[in-house]
Amino acid sequence: MYGGSLWQVARALPSGSKIVSVDMPQVASWDSLQQCVDSLIEMGYDTHLFSGDSKSPKILNYVTALGPFDACLIDGDHLMDGVLSDWENYGPLSRIVAFHDISWWRDEKWTPPRLGVPPFWQEIKKQYRHDEIRSQKHDRGIGVLWRY
Repeated sequence: MYGGSLWQVARALPSGSKIVSVDMPQVASWDSLQQCVDSLIEMGYDTHLFSGDSKSPKILNYVTALGPFDACLIDGDHLMDGVLSDWENYGPLSRIVAFHDISWWRDEKWTPPRLGVPPFWQEIKKQYRHDEIRSQKHDRGIGVLWRY
């Protein structure tokens, strides 16, 4: 949303790496995300930013044309339909697929409804070599799958 995760992932890669980000246009945060992308480009990263819904055929075509990729971080709308769609559409483009917020459980009273990433992660990780990165400070976590 603001580019923080994008920045951290990109900076862990060597300059020249291809970085592709898809995000919904958020009036309050788009400038921050664009500044992140502009900085990465200045630092030598082959960076692409697409504004729109990751489920859109138009966006999927743009991203697919840039693939395949070594790694993909799925950090979308976090609801079950969204994470499943991103997995089915973008997962096959990468050898390594990571998911954000694998352990972020919220109470049923929250709006939007309960997140789909944690139950999705619990099922999908059974089929692949995987690892989990969790911080004691935050309960959200990142799950990584190796598709090869």
